[in-house]
Amino acid sequence: MKNPFLSVSDKDQTEYLTSRCSLNRAVLKKLPLYGIEDEIEGMSFKDIFSTPTIVKEIRRVSHRYGIDLSDQPDYILPQLLNEAIEADNPRYRQFAARVVKQFGNRLGLLLLTLKKGERENRLARDDWDDACWEYWRSLKTVILTGGLASSMLGRRFKEDIQTIFDMAGEKPYYIMLFDNGTYVGVMGLAQKLMKDDMTSLVLDMGHTGIKRAVVKKRGGEIAEFSAQESLPSLHMKSHFDNDDEKRREAIELHRYIVNTIASSFRAASDPAALDDTILISLANYTHNGMLNGERGGYAKLCTINADYAAVLEDDLSGELHRDIKVRLVHDSTASASYFADIDRSVCITLGTGFGVGFTDINI
Repeated sequence: MKNPFLSVSDKDQTEYLTSRCSLNRAVLKKLPLYGIEDEIEGMSFKDIFSTPTIVKEIRRVSHRYGIDLSDQPDYILPQLLNEAIEADNPRYRQFAARVVKQFGNRLGLLLLTLKKGERENRLARDDWDDACWEYWRSLKTVILTGGLASSMLGRRFKEDIQTIFDMAGEKPYYIMLFDNGTYVGVMGLAQKLMKDDMTSLVLDMGHTGIKRAVVKKRGGEIAEFSAQESLPSLHMKSHFDNDDEKRREAIELHRYIVNTIASSFRAASDPAALDDTILISLANYTHNGMLNGERGGYAKLCTINADYAAVLEDDLSGELHRDIKVRLVHDSTASASYFADIDRSVCITLGTGFGVGFTDINI
């Protein structure tokens, strides 16, 4: 079945995803199964399941169990929840079981909604036609990646998803977990876009952090992978009082990106051996070097230039004294590229929101 979420570039005939594929914008107008988490009916997918939503619930439930997490930053709480699943202290295990079960059920209900494609939910997503819903129904495998899909959290979520589908009498998706997802976007780009006998700088720029690595490819395989220290994503503000503030923040973000890429290039053990093309997975819908200016921390870069890749190429060429080329790829598409050999599948990154990438895309 043809993937209705893929578009084709006029420039080079490669495929790309637009924001139409986003799950974060979907609304659960009608529950596919009642008696589990009825209070989520009418909410958006992003408000039902996301890192901020889970963090908020961790704080609320931990307080009820007399567990003090007030000195812990938000970003560490999912990791603490994962550890609490098998903690020696029964109070911690009970707290973790309650939160994990709640969001495992929610994830199961959302996937069941996509599988069933009931009329009320179809009408609530006016930018999807019947082909979009039928494509989700035709998928065989759902690959879960990201911090919320790793280790025990992912395993418990997988069990809960299976239970929800069994209760509904619906044939489930095959749920595939990928624990070591830190560099899956980097590896996906390297496998898809690097030529043989090539050494490249590859970066994965998310809303929370930036992963960096120098990758060598020999004989069609990744021969060497040298990770650099991850960096925080800065200047991710996405809502502004006026256009001047938006552009100022965009310029600050751009400077940070250029400095990050240039320093990563120089930090390679042999910068002279690096290819002039830099591969970047970015948390934004992109094609032909252009970004989507509607949502997310990177969207404001459109105020600098519609063709953001060209701006990066000019500034990095001057900074590194090389004729630098930049290839920008949607982050979840980069992750999905790592699983290109898995037929009829979708890669869902569980993070700040839902990231969606399809493995059948030709980038």
